[in-house]
Amino acid sequence: MRTKFWSLAFQTPRIARSRIVGYTTVPFVATMLLQSLSAQQPAPTPPSTGAPTTVEKPKTDDAKKPSELIAIVGGDIITVTRETIRKGTILVENGKIKNVGKDIEIPSDAKRIDAVGRVITPGFVGVNMSGVGTSSFSGFGPPTGGGSGKLADELNPFDRKIQVALAVGITSGCVQIRSGGSSRFGRAENENFDFTARFPEFDPDDAALLQFGKPEERNFGVIQRLCECCNLPILPTEPITSPPPSPILPQRSSVLKMSFGVLKGMFVKDSAFLELTPGALTGASNQAAWRDQIGKAKKYLKDQAAHEQATKEGKREQPPRKPVSDEILSLVKREVALRITANRVSEIRDQLDLAKELSYRLVIAGGLEAWVIPKEIAAAGASLTITPRNRREARFGEEETSGSWIELPRVLEQSGIPFAVETLEDAVSAVGLAGRDLTSLPLEAAFAVRGGASEGRALAAITIVPATMLGLQDRIGSIEVGKDADLLILNGPPLDYRTYVESAMVNGKVVFTRPEDKVLPVYDRAKN
Repeated sequence: MRTKFWSLAFQTPRIARSRIVGYTTVPFVATMLLQSLSAQQPAPTPPSTGAPTTVEKPKTDDAKKPSELIAIVGGDIITVTRETIRKGTILVENGKIKNVGKDIEIPSDAKRIDAVGRVITPGFVGVNMSGVGTSSFSGFGPPTGGGSGKLADELNPFDRKIQVALAVGITSGCVQIRSGGSSRFGRAENENFDFTARFPEFDPDDAALLQFGKPEERNFGVIQRLCECCNLPILPTEPITSPPPSPILPQRSSVLKMSFGVLKGMFVKDSAFLELTPGALTGASNQAAWRDQIGKAKKYLKDQAAHEQATKEGKREQPPRKPVSDEILSLVKREVALRITANRVSEIRDQLDLAKELSYRLVIAGGLEAWVIPKEIAAAGASLTITPRNRREARFGEEETSGSWIELPRVLEQSGIPFAVETLEDAVSAVGLAGRDLTSLPLEAAFAVRGGASEGRALAAITIVPATMLGLQDRIGSIEVGKDADLLILNGPPLDYRTYVESAMVNGKVVFTRPEDKVLPVYDRAKN
């Protein structure tokens, strides 16, 4: 009986609850009704005393907060773009550099950081990074992939790799946005294969599909289709037609600050470069498709300007339809630069000719044979990102005009070509034990000095030059008044292999101290 009553109460709340209201519940309900009625009555007006009534305004967030002052005192300041200041002072206020010099008046409420006997430099800028400061490595990408395409949605300020980057002095970086779509050997490659018909109620991963895809073999990296019955290579039939142009799919990269533990101010810029894969503009058909896209972008911008002018004049016209991606439009407007890998002389010349013809900014990645044509590169106004330790053998019979050369940094500096230094690997990984990953960025700059570049030019290659390539030279890359307080306190010269980062500041906050964070060991430099 009790079970039946409670089931009835919860199944029919209106009827059942009216039945269970007893003598104990009626006073409670009456009390609640009286309280609600009294709350609806207006409050009595106090008697007027003749004096004006002062109403206290609620406090808002717009009230000016007290400024946060930090003074870094006594260190040798390498400004990069100006002279070095011996035993100088840097005054930081609310994340910005307020003053730099020798005889600076320090406010009494400023927090002092003793840097006597230390070297202060701007934070290093990684021009090519991946997998740092994000919650996933490949879970985001352009709209064709599986993610949102926005790196701002994937930020992880507590990523341990951020501390590793800070430990070697990297405070800002251009982070690649990897595609989250299906891979070359994934479902997209085997979309015509009816897997569920063969294995019902079984959902395999991409690795399992490899065993059931069409037979193929690799011949020097080229996929060769095999016959399914005899397993022999399928030869092309006559007439042999030219291959269709490969789709030009720009990759994306964004700029992040290595502000460990602080999300605010971590995301700096959504689009740093327009990146194309190596070989995307190789061949007449690909170049023709590229010219077509740039032409459509220029026509769209012209039609858009005409539409805006007509709108101002009161005319109602249909706006033009966007024929290309926003990245290509930014390239045409010279807001971003095209970065593409080119190492051989012929590849570099092709990119230079296209950039001059179509009038966009160009950054060449690699450039191993750039020492052969420095005047052509300088005349085109292109920039380079190089890895001084990267090597390539000369081609047979072209020993004097091909292959890498150790003095490439010297040739670029003497020719006035801006170059930035990047590492052999763009991520933080166990490969760093061999000095190849992001932790070797200062070492790569030191190898540029070995290649004939001056120390000042080599330091600029990991500070102000990559900042300029990213369009952030007014915020990072040097120590100047008004710029972001991204600073490093080092225990020696920045390009000495014995030097390490004692502390790093990002946006005016100390986010790394070597003794406390214990990312890398602490040792006495004088004994090494």
